[in-house]
Parts: sequence; C-alpha cells; structure tokens
Amino acid sequence: MDNFGDSTKLSTGTVVRNASVLLVFAKQPLPGQVKTRLTPDLTPCQAATLYAFSLRQTITALSRDKDYDVVICYSGEHNYFAERYPQCRLICQGQGDLGQRLKRMFRQAIQCGWQRVCVVGTDSPDLPRERVRQAFETLGDHDFVLVPAEDGGYVLAGASDYYPSVFEQIDWSSERVLEQTRSRLISCQLRYRMLQSWEDIDDVNSLRRYVQRYPDNGCARYAQRCLRKP
Repeated sequence: MDNFGDSTKLSTGTVVRNASVLLVFAKQPLPGQVKTRLTPDLTPCQAATLYAFSLRQTITALSRDKDYDVVICYSGEHNYFAERYPQCRLICQGQGDLGQRLKRMFRQAIQCGWQRVCVVGTDSPDLPRERVRQAFETLGDHDFVLVPAEDGGYVLAGASDYYPSVFEQIDWSSERVLEQTRSRLISCQLRYRMLQSWEDIDDVNSLRRYVQRYPDNGCARYAQRCLRKP
C-alpha cells in the first residue's frame, strides 16, 4: 500500500481504487493533547491510551469496507501511524484551525480524482459502517451530507466536490458547529442531507454510555478499568 510521507499533499502517484474516499482525521495519542475533556476523571495518560484504542477501533472497523478508499489524515509523527497502520495511505493535516485543515484535505482528495469524499474523526469508534455507506450513497444526488453529533457538532461530513466556504466562519469545538455549518450550506445554495445522528465520546458521561452500548470490545474494556473506582 501507499504511504505518502510527512506532507500535506497526496503524491502524484496516488492510486484511486474507488470513486469514494473516507478521510480519517487522527492525532498521535500524546498525554495532555487528546481527550482532555475526560480529565480529571481519567489521567492524561489514561485518556491518551483510550484515544489510541478508539483510533485503532475506528480504522479497523471502517477500513473493512472495500467500496471506498481510506486515508488517514494525521497530526503528529508520521512514523507513529506508518508503523501501526501500514495498510493505510497517510497524509499530514498540516497547520491551521480545523476548518483550514478540512479544506486542505477535501481539496487534495478531489484533486486526486475521488468523486465522493467523507471525513470522520476518531471520537465515534462505534459509528456503523452502514451509516458511512449511506453517506456515500447520499452524495450520489446531494452536494453535501452530515451525520450530526448529539453535542451540537457532527461525526461525519461529506461532499461531492470541493466546497471550501462550508468550513468558514465556524466556531469549532462549540455547540454551534452543526447550526453554523447548516447556515453555511444554505448560504452556499448546496443540496444537503442530514442523516440520523450518532454520539461521539467527548466527556465522561458519553464514555459511560459508550461502555453500556459495547461493553465487550477492547476500547470499552479499557474504559471500564479507568472508570472503576479504587
């Protein structure tokens, strides 16, 4: 498989196997830099380890579908991802706020020849593959698709072309992200569809609900150990 190194540009030799691509936004799980809203209930090291479990579960589950390509858009050390996910293509997110990085990754994907582009994070390790497939299918006759998160953001965004204005004037990491994104879609006169919402893991309460939904997977078992009172 292709790894594209520490660059914000996919290589000119990028192989587009499918018409669709799933971009997975991922961070290197460093203590104090990921899952910070889970502290102090979890220590920074526990939160980072939980993120690593969530990252692996997300990539493992969503890369099983052969109807779309998968690219990890990473932040951190290239080697961390190359060593753990040699089967995946890699591209560095680069600098800037989330909107700037999303615009950069969508532009690269469209320029490489993918006709439908969806992006997810790693905060919803149990996001059903059926929901991802539904998002790609929706882009057959819509410009944009969203899977809302229950905290006012979204767990998936997808587009059938490059629409940079959608990611502008957004208060990222706030409860207004979804509302503002919908306003941008309307102002850009784009045909969009909202799919059924899903919950991401952004605080201890949502982590507890995740554990109740899927108590037997690795991510949930580790979370249970962290949440267990001494």
